[in-house]
Amino acid sequence: MSTKSSLKSAKKTAKNEIESVLIKELNNVTAKFGPGSKKFKKSIEKSSKRLAKKLSKEIKIDESFFANESITDESKPNEDNAK
Repeated sequence: MSTKSSLKSAKKTAKNEIESVLIKELNNVTAKFGPGSKKFKKSIEKSSKRLAKKLSKEIKIDESFFANESITDESKPNEDNAK
């Protein structure tokens, strides 16, 4: 896996995690005040998605992490060659 695609994948994962945490926490907080309508829950989901997208764009992912990961992958012997 190339570093560029790894970075893109990491950002996408971060966005999805941020979005799911926002939705969960906002639903928990609003549930304390009473039941919410479908429209309100949909609004929370939509707003959380937008905010997660903005926040994930600002995240700086260290490329050296992926460089170290690829080195360890290359140093492992292949199972096919070991036989």
